[in-house]
Amino acid sequence: MDILSTRDLAAALGVSESSIKRWADDGALRASRTAGGHRRIARADAIRFVRETRATVVRPQLLGLAEAGVASADARTGDDAERLFRYLESGAAAHARGLLLQLYLEGLSVAAILDGPVRSALERIGTLWRLQADGVFCEHRATEVCLQAIHQLRLLLPSEPGAPVAVGGAPAGDPYFLPSLGAATVLAGEGFEAVNLGADTPADAFERAAEGLAPRLVWVSVSSAPQPERTAREIVALARTLAARGAHVAVGGRAAAALRLPLLPNLQAGASMAELAAFARGLAQAAPAPA
Repeated sequence: MDILSTRDLAAALGVSESSIKRWADDGALRASRTAGGHRRIARADAIRFVRETRATVVRPQLLGLAEAGVASADARTGDDAERLFRYLESGAAAHARGLLLQLYLEGLSVAAILDGPVRSALERIGTLWRLQADGVFCEHRATEVCLQAIHQLRLLLPSEPGAPVAVGGAPAGDPYFLPSLGAATVLAGEGFEAVNLGADTPADAFERAAEGLAPRLVWVSVSSAPQPERTAREIVALARTLAARGAHVAVGGRAAAALRLPLLPNLQAGASMAELAAFARGLAQAAPAPA
């Protein structure tokens, strides 16, 4: 499903094939030609077109996104955060993944999806242990479903040759994988080649990755800081090392405020994925610092 014919895309969107050909010829839809002259559309370009034009997808399975149809078939009652919570609480994994795909196809940014429905639903799921015996089980299951959904979203994001590199993860002692995966997906959506080191990443792993990959941006997702003073020292040392290379460090997460980080020119602290996206967008548009 990585390459679509004009007929396939027309069927997916419920429009005529001649409309797809016209949009391709007008430049609104990026397409290539086969040796025989037939138009072909990369799935990433088809999804980009859907998001930019707010086109309705009537047969998402033709785009390789069958689960988006699962969510669409369900009555859209309540707000999306409430809907996602109900899916996660009941274990309706395909519906939960499909809802996030549906929101992305409708034009919502990855940052908005994570800051909105995902954060709200998981915060509510995280309180269930106080109310019901299976609350911890529900939380673990919901986290796994969200990990799957964010992986799916990340696979939809095209990788452009020569994209600036970002690398990051959660610091040593922080076992949470989901926030760092979310940050990686947000940055991929902003045009970065994002390398996610995952949870519980030692300081020397950050330093080696920064040295080997020469990133423009290093993110640190701090959901848990058992030793906040040590974590802060390691982040400051990393920022000072990267300053000489013209690179920046972005720190976020629910435990980031406890670190009491100093003000440094290349150290950015934020409270949301939207802030990370805005900072990365500005960084990508700026000219790279000389080596």
